[in-house]
Amino acid sequence: MTARRASRSLAIGAASHVGRVRKQNEDAFIAEPMVVGVADGMGGHQAGEVASAIAVRTLRDRLASGATDVDVAVSAVVEANTAIYRGAHSNPAQRGMGTTLTAMIVLDADAASDPEKRRFVLMNVGDSRTYLLRGFRMRRITVDHSYVQELVSTGHITEIEARTHPRRNIVTRALGIEPTVRVDTWVFPFVRGDRFLLCSDGLVDEVTDDEIAEIASGSVDPQAAADALVAAANRNGGRDNVTVVVVDVIEGGVSADNTADLDLDLVWIDQSQPVVGSDVAVDADAADPVMPMVAPAASPPRRQLTEELPITKVARVKVPRHYGIGTFLFAFTGLAIVTLAITFVLAVRNNKEIKPVPLRTTTAQPTTTVPRTTTTSSPPTTTTPGTTTTTVALGG
Repeated sequence: MTARRASRSLAIGAASHVGRVRKQNEDAFIAEPMVVGVADGMGGHQAGEVASAIAVRTLRDRLASGATDVDVAVSAVVEANTAIYRGAHSNPAQRGMGTTLTAMIVLDADAASDPEKRRFVLMNVGDSRTYLLRGFRMRRITVDHSYVQELVSTGHITEIEARTHPRRNIVTRALGIEPTVRVDTWVFPFVRGDRFLLCSDGLVDEVTDDEIAEIASGSVDPQAAADALVAAANRNGGRDNVTVVVVDVIEGGVSADNTADLDLDLVWIDQSQPVVGSDVAVDADAADPVMPMVAPAASPPRRQLTEELPITKVARVKVPRHYGIGTFLFAFTGLAIVTLAITFVLAVRNNKEIKPVPLRTTTAQPTTTVPRTTTTSSPPTTTTPGTTTTTVALGG
């Protein structure tokens, strides 16, 4: 799919291709005179295609005429996040869907009175990218919200290692995954001669930044540049959907000859606090190019989403332990040995503490009966068998 747009100030070219491995193109783009963007959807059962389409449609509905200020632009992204999130939670077939988004919107609040003051606002969520080409130099403006980018930022791996890292498919931020979203935002002026390149990771995973710069600067026409970049990604394997939007500033603003370097007036707007989504925009208080082919490469793992990782640590995975019958027998034997040892020690200690008790001998002594005499008469004596009764006369 290709698209060519032009306005008095901008010339735009766009191209998107399913690639050589995927069966469904989950990328979407918008290329309008006042708003351009690339969305890379993710999620099973074609849900990624739904998410990216919602993001692009929301931008078109809300920002087709540009934005009066940054808040209006960010509100459209917030609305898209809410729509995707609610769709994912209301339809089981779309659960877990999400999308990246990188987009540029024209801020024209001051353009009517002074065209030299016309500016862009750039917004980014996820790992789709926006580059700035000025002359023969290129700079990546956006920062990927991905697991490997955080490893690169903290010095754990290099940019080269990140290209082949086994977890390079994991993004840490995307639209539609949470009810709130943080949007990275920059504002910068129109500079005549500047070229902006917006793309999905299907390009950067197959083509290095040096190659992107060479190809993008090799065509004067933005549509030809977009087609050439998509063709390069497919020549190098085409393992993912690939989408490219190229924007040339042809009128208005200052001349690139008067700029010192690529950092001119790039103003970062801190969006560190999540913005709560809503159904409506928030006020102050959402024909393929023909190319030569090579043998297709193996399909990469599908993209996954994860909670944003702390950038100071590398996550550790806990491996569950499994115990066999031998382990339990060993533990039981050890416990029995310890129990016997303790019992033996206690028995020895108790034996030492027992003192001998002297035996008492009782000797029967003869009894002498002193005869006594009584004057009282005694009743008749009854003799019980087996018992001898003796009557003793008592005298005084």
